[in-house]
Amino acid sequence: MSIIKKVITGTKSEKSRRAKSNLLKFAKKANKHLKAFFKEELSNPFGVSSSEKQLTRHLLSHIKEHNLNPAKRLRASLVYYGFMLFNSENKDKVLSAAMSVELVHTALLIHDDFMDQDSTRRGFPTTHKVYEEFHRKNSFRGDPVHFGEAMATDLGDTALCLGFEILGKSDFPAKRRLNALNRLFRGVVNTTYGQAFDIYLEELGKASEEDIINLHKAKSAIYTYENPLHVGAVLAGAEDDDLKLLTEYATPAGVAFQLQDDILGLFGDPRKTGKPAHSDLRQGKMTLLIIKALEKGTNGQKNVIIDHWGKLDLTDEEAEKVRQIVIDTGSLEYSKNISREWASKAQLSIPQMKTRGWDKEAIDYLDGIAQYMIEREI
Repeated sequence: MSIIKKVITGTKSEKSRRAKSNLLKFAKKANKHLKAFFKEELSNPFGVSSSEKQLTRHLLSHIKEHNLNPAKRLRASLVYYGFMLFNSENKDKVLSAAMSVELVHTALLIHDDFMDQDSTRRGFPTTHKVYEEFHRKNSFRGDPVHFGEAMATDLGDTALCLGFEILGKSDFPAKRRLNALNRLFRGVVNTTYGQAFDIYLEELGKASEEDIINLHKAKSAIYTYENPLHVGAVLAGAEDDDLKLLTEYATPAGVAFQLQDDILGLFGDPRKTGKPAHSDLRQGKMTLLIIKALEKGTNGQKNVIIDHWGKLDLTDEEAEKVRQIVIDTGSLEYSKNISREWASKAQLSIPQMKTRGWDKEAIDYLDGIAQYMIEREI
């Protein structure tokens, strides 16, 4: 098992590079299947009239564009490798089912963006902003902001149900397919509860380190790691005891992933992350970076953070002041260390997977992706 602490030097581990390479290869396969799916959907759009069909085609085209914008395809890859752990001979069979989590992901991103009031995603306008502008260009009556958010709600629901349908129609025995679908349902339900807790903490304006970690367990750990892994494993015939071990990996891996995501949200290059510069800071997002800076900072530093945290018209200069405080208080380094610790916890389950005789290539991917997710710049 690699030593996560080596990441502090900036040197990427071999297993991380290998996992990233495999993820990139998988993403190409995933995109091919997604393009085929959208081509089929767009060939016969729903509508009772020609004008309704035209609108449906417009909506589907937007979901397609949103979904096919450059993305890691991490969640779909975990469905794929979760299946491969138990059935490496028929792994391509699960590719179509893996697309379901990507449509679900698109849905939740569309909803998340207008809840967070973000204007861009992956370098492109967010859905509510697209339709806000659509309203203005067409000189519709009413409020363009409300129209944009209403359409984002509708399109998110559309993408969500398309994702469920893909899994429901996948070519697997009915019992496995139903169990996988029910796990996907429950994973999304729990994610929405986690999202509500996230919004609640933002409005409350205070949280402990334990609150932040629990939030990441409730959202990213389930949504990004556990749910996709379980869906793939269930489709391959995994037992409950197998799923428990996957959870032992997924929970800390998801926490590490989100801690790194929060670091990128404050310090990442927008050209690489695709997110607006310091959008998390403007939003007033509750992160370990902010919590620890407030805990360790001087009264003057705390006041600067409080004055700028959640300020929607935050300037680059103001954001830079907060970033410097996060560095000076040791909060950035502390968050990096905690992220590495959680990634290490995820890797502790790898030897148990090997003992059970699960597929070596899939195990190697899970081991490497836990490392890569805390080394990534996007």
